[in-house]
Order: sequence, then C-alpha cells, then structure tokens
Amino acid sequence: MATRNLVLNLPNVISALRVALMPVLVLLALEQKVIPFLGVLAFLLFSDCLDGYLARRLGQVTELGTRLDSWADLSTYAAMLMGLKVLWPEVFVREAGYLVAAFSAWLVPLLVCLARFRCLPSYHTWSAKLVAILLAPAYFVAVIWDSSLFLRGVLLFYLWVAFEQLVITCILPHWQSNVAGFWRAAAVARGSQPLEELAAGQSEGSSP
Repeated sequence: MATRNLVLNLPNVISALRVALMPVLVLLALEQKVIPFLGVLAFLLFSDCLDGYLARRLGQVTELGTRLDSWADLSTYAAMLMGLKVLWPEVFVREAGYLVAAFSAWLVPLLVCLARFRCLPSYHTWSAKLVAILLAPAYFVAVIWDSSLFLRGVLLFYLWVAFEQLVITCILPHWQSNVAGFWRAAAVARGSQPLEELAAGQSEGSSP
C-alpha cells in the first residue's frame, strides 16, 4: 500500500531523476543529437521499470513515489512524442493517426480522474505496465529500422488501457493508487475487498 509519508528513498530519487532529466532529453532533440537522445531515453525507460520494482521489493511504496512516477511517465511520453516529431518527422507524419488515437485515449481518463479525484490516475494497472514495457522496443524499432507495425500494435492496445483506467475511475469510491485492474476496483466498490487487501494483491502480483 502506498503510504502518505514523504520518504526520501532510492525509488523516489530515481523517479525524481527521471523528471529532472526531461529538459536534457528535450534539448538533445532540439539540437538534433539522435544518438544521445536515444541513449538518455533508454536510460529513462529502464529506470521506469527499476523504480517501481525497487519500491515493491524494498517495501518503500509511498504516495509521493506513486505521484512522482506518474509525472515522470507523463513527461517521458511527451518527450518521446516531441522527439519523434523533431528527429523523425516522416515517422511522425506516417503514424499521426495512431498517435492521435492513443493521445485522445490517454487524455479522456486523465481529465475524468482530475475532475473526480483532483489527481492523476496513477493506477499502474497490469495492462498499463505491459504497454510501458512494450513501448520502448516498439519506439526504437520504429525510429531505427523504420518499421512501425510493432508501434501501431502497442498504440492500439493502449486504447484498452485507457478504457480500463476510465472504468476504474468511475467505479472506485475514492482515489487509490496501484490498482491491478478493473476487477479489483469493482471488488472495492462492492465492499467485498478492503483497500488493504487490494494493495497486498497488487504488491504480490505486480510485474517488474
């Protein structure tokens, strides 16, 4: 379960570093430095998996870390999109329809969650984690080998991720981080599964 104490721990430091490196990533893209851009991006995407794993492994899941991770994810994906537009404009134009669909799908549950709970979703569902894992290789394959099929599949799968987040926001009685899927949110809404059990189940079954 995400605790409310603002703990200075290794996972939170990694998440904060991810946010701090965003200006560097943007600057590299604007200066057309392709190799350094991809190197920093690879580090950010790897650390995205690392901070969550360490937080669960070390028992250091905090509310601060959950929110930092969401902001880091948001800024990383925005930088990836900007980098695609600046460094690989032909890929950006070719995949514009898929990118618009995925962005629209991301925006709707975000706005609904902000309106209802005044915060980012931060659910970290299993499907969202799968997309986060697949997006990195899909992006690199698209920009290095100019093959977009993998990226299109990931972006289309994100439509389900966004729909699931929307359902979770609508049925949860109040905001809760680290919800494995809509079925756990439904259990909480029915009152058949306390929040403590929800968090325990997420911790035990979470992916790296």
